[in-house]
Amino acid sequence: MSKTQRAKAPHGSTAGISRRRFLQSAGAGVGATSLAWLAERTPPAVAQRRTLTALSLSLFVPSGDERFTEIMQEFGKQAGVDVRYDTVKVTDVPVKLAAEATAQAGHDLVDVWEAYGYLHRQNLANLDDVIEDVGRRYEVYPGHRATFQIERQWKVAPWYWLSFVGTYNAKHFKAANLPVPRTWDDLHRVGAELKKRGAPVGIAISNCTDAILSWRTVMWCYGAKETEADGKTIAINSPKTVEFLEYAKRLYADAMTSEVLSWDDAGNNRLILSGKGSWVYNPVSIYLAAKDKDMPIIQEIDHHEGLAGPAGRFAGTFHHGLGVWKFSKNVDLAKEFLRFFYREDNFASWVASAKGFCMSPFKRFEGHEVWKKDPKLTLLPKEGPYTRPQGWPGLPTQFIGAMDAKYLLPNMIAKAVGGTPTREAIGWMEREMQKIFKETL
Repeated sequence: MSKTQRAKAPHGSTAGISRRRFLQSAGAGVGATSLAWLAERTPPAVAQRRTLTALSLSLFVPSGDERFTEIMQEFGKQAGVDVRYDTVKVTDVPVKLAAEATAQAGHDLVDVWEAYGYLHRQNLANLDDVIEDVGRRYEVYPGHRATFQIERQWKVAPWYWLSFVGTYNAKHFKAANLPVPRTWDDLHRVGAELKKRGAPVGIAISNCTDAILSWRTVMWCYGAKETEADGKTIAINSPKTVEFLEYAKRLYADAMTSEVLSWDDAGNNRLILSGKGSWVYNPVSIYLAAKDKDMPIIQEIDHHEGLAGPAGRFAGTFHHGLGVWKFSKNVDLAKEFLRFFYREDNFASWVASAKGFCMSPFKRFEGHEVWKKDPKLTLLPKEGPYTRPQGWPGLPTQFIGAMDAKYLLPNMIAKAVGGTPTREAIGWMEREMQKIFKETL
């Protein structure tokens, strides 16, 4: 569902000043040049009658979208421009990115995560002049640097990452006298008992983004991988993948609801909020939604740290960033907005508005009060050291992006739980990967 926010700002009084003259008079250096007009509340003439547009997925915590809209509106008033922030459901963003890249027209700023930065790298503007300064002040976490510093250039501006943890209904665990799991094997064991009691667990096995991330996490914990560290050598066909897939089959058959085969990204939310589900792997949006609506189930919802497997403890995440299209007519204006957004008070207020759902990509904000005041959220920043970019042990390259666009990993699992022999399902994914690696630039 699309949501559009627009704010029209009054024009300033600098008509007749050329862009060249303005930049010369604003002062030397990136900071002075880019922010002088904001400090003076006097927009340059070139900024008038323009509209800065941004496209993003719709957060599962609406207040985060609302605050981002407000920050864009504040920028628009100071810059003397119109602004528009469009949000769509998560699965629509990759499609829109591809359409805009093909048409060489669309929004100015776009929500880019993981492999989509590599997939669209040729169409993304270089943001070194923005992020190098921000990085010096705030310290960018390694995951965002590995994901968005592509071919030695910042192609995407770090925005946030998601802390995926175990979300569970404590009532069901207490009734069965079961401990919360610490490993994926634990989950299978307790999940099987909980399903017998009518409270199944759930991980999407469908064409949605949560399915990709969740199963990639399990895969890593079992020592399996899609590629080698070079990101080019296909490694999906291995004994470790067999072990991982056999686990997925057991978990689905013994502990899960069959509804996971048709879930969208809100499916796990619905399972827990219905009161029937016992456990899902998700960010804390479920808890926050129940809290916002003052739902009785909020007393039962809690979180536990990520699970470990035979190969160790790893966690997938989505590193989200804001890219600027090269073909945008407002590249400089978009960069000005990013600098405005990264002001400490603005960025801190946006982190607070997301209520703990969106994790900071900068070390400077890791101690934000939002993760301290609620005991059910304090574990979230601690998940950071276990997170890996999509495509690990390689980088989230264009190949991983193309694979994810076709939902190869969850489709392989769907084949296996549906009765396709394990090695045959793995062979199918290997052949599909070979096609992608041959066809994708």
